[in-house]
Amino acid sequence: MTFHVTPMFPGDLYDSTDRMAAAGAAQWSQILELGWQGVLVGEDHGGVGATLAEFSAIAEAAGRNALALPLIARCVVAPMLLAAAGENAAARALLAQLSAGEASVCPVLGSGVQATPDGAGQVRLQGRLLGADLSAEASHLLFNTATQLVLIDAKDLPEARYYKGLDGRRTADIALDGISVDAGQVLLQGDAVPAAVKAATDTGAVMTSVQTVGALGAMVEQTIEYLTTRSQFGVQLSTFQALRHRLVEMYVAYESARGLVKDVTEALSSNAAADPRDAALTKLYLASVGRTVAESAIQLHGGMGMTTEMPAARLAMHTLMCNLQYGDRFHCLDALSAQMANDVAALAAA
Repeated sequence: MTFHVTPMFPGDLYDSTDRMAAAGAAQWSQILELGWQGVLVGEDHGGVGATLAEFSAIAEAAGRNALALPLIARCVVAPMLLAAAGENAAARALLAQLSAGEASVCPVLGSGVQATPDGAGQVRLQGRLLGADLSAEASHLLFNTATQLVLIDAKDLPEARYYKGLDGRRTADIALDGISVDAGQVLLQGDAVPAAVKAATDTGAVMTSVQTVGALGAMVEQTIEYLTTRSQFGVQLSTFQALRHRLVEMYVAYESARGLVKDVTEALSSNAAADPRDAALTKLYLASVGRTVAESAIQLHGGMGMTTEMPAARLAMHTLMCNLQYGDRFHCLDALSAQMANDVAALAAA
């Protein structure tokens, strides 16, 4: 018995991404050459001007191959933030460079950095950038303060402390204390900053959910193949009823997640001002389902006896790390609680 998932977003982008990632040849330089950073960038800046649903085909195929590269951060979140600052000349120029593969911007959001003008055309930075995804080389880093969106050239950064994640990603904590940048590197100011950061973060959360669904589908495929090709006590593992039941639970969880994420992605693609709770609810649900399916895949592949080199193990680790990006389950619960409190206050005031 064989099983192949049906992609949520089929097409040439899905097929080409799947082939490249499955061949083990996916490097960030190739992604720059393919122009993926410009898929969501408008045509007036040299990009493709595609919809979020169209880009989701890339994210889904990348997820099913556990592609541990900063795909969502560099190709979705960074272009969205730069587009929000489109009246700034530096932001417009950088969008064109992204589309041409001449630059790559690493966004680092919510790190609590402060930026203070010094009166001499400079802005003095104070604080730390936490969790900058530098799995691939970046030309610039883009971060926010409470009311500012600041761009800094990567070559101007001090020494960083690097960490290696569960799935092999390389992140860094960078101290900015005492560093100054030109006032022109503040791309956006005022109330527009938190709104732009919220929109980019929510979209990033939905796109990592798309990646997670891609990984879940691949785990279901590989688990079915494993159970139908391995034997124990002289019979195929797929004949054991307990294993079949757990596999069915994996499949049902995958199909439920697939339907939810597809609907939320299509809604966000057609209306950028979709319900702000959708991203948090989706991410919260995937945090539970993703871990459950990942644990089941590991157990059905032999549990403690399996090795991390197996594709299912890499997919499981990729799923767990996707669940932490752009809000873990605690962050999502806090966001939903705050939204509910605001709704109650609005009703009370009406």
